[in-house]
Amino acid sequence: MTPAVRFELYREVDRGDPKADNGIPVGPDGKRHGLGRRDHHPVIERCELVPPKGVDPLATKLVFLPYFRETKPDTTLGEFFKAQAADDSSRLRELLPASLEGYLRHPEDTRQSLDTLIEPQSRPTSVLVAWSGEQHWYTDQVFYRLEGIDDWKRGACTDVVEGSLQDFLRFSPLVQLRLSEGLPQLQHPERTRVFSASNLVLSLSKSPGMPNTRSFSLECFGDGGFQRRTTLEGEKTGTDVHRLTTLLIAASSLAPIPLAPLPPRFMHDAQTVSVSYPSPARRGLQSVTLASDTPSDVKALIERIAAAYDLEL
Repeated sequence: MTPAVRFELYREVDRGDPKADNGIPVGPDGKRHGLGRRDHHPVIERCELVPPKGVDPLATKLVFLPYFRETKPDTTLGEFFKAQAADDSSRLRELLPASLEGYLRHPEDTRQSLDTLIEPQSRPTSVLVAWSGEQHWYTDQVFYRLEGIDDWKRGACTDVVEGSLQDFLRFSPLVQLRLSEGLPQLQHPERTRVFSASNLVLSLSKSPGMPNTRSFSLECFGDGGFQRRTTLEGEKTGTDVHRLTTLLIAASSLAPIPLAPLPPRFMHDAQTVSVSYPSPARRGLQSVTLASDTPSDVKALIERIAAAYDLEL
């Protein structure tokens, strides 16, 4: 049975209150004057794209982008998905550039204007993703461009991520895992953080304590997959790329915490809560054990992670 194909368009929208008057000064007449500071709340909206009746989505043409200074024959979305699903990765490698050498020969100021998400400084206004079932997806404007979709209708829309489109580009597995397809020769040298599908990117745990107390552990990976273990419910696994993206965006705003000695071994059945998350200041994860001096923004992140994955602190 052929997996269902769907198309999703992601764009940034502002859900702030346009009538909010925070920051607008009050004049002598008791009225507020000037524009003040608007209530800005960027989120990522996902909209379904519906192809015209009679169009075979798998036959949609993919055109290789010219920025890599290589020549590739046009292909189709169906052929791309077949290459993704093949046991032998050589089929997918044939569709991709041999390296980024040709791309990086473009001057830096020129690269920023090229329509490819490969460039860390790219500023697209939207991101298009095509799915084959639930396991394989194509992200547009990386190495190829989807052709002939300008007249497709927009279907149902929903908000899926808290953050800006630039945040989405930096942290969503839907983008990050397609930027190099796991090939070192396709990793942009200016990209400071490289996603891998199996890498641990976020974790939260509460240690065992006295009898009848609840403990848990949560591990989230680069592809949005998670493994959740709790005392009462046992183990649960799943995948949610947008939930992970929202939390990684939230973690990215935290200030680095100086490295501290390892926490003391827990005694007398005391329970400890520990969190690990990516830190912009280091290549690995920032690990924190909750204590009285833990910064309030880290405590807020811990509460947000627990709520997102239905864990009781």
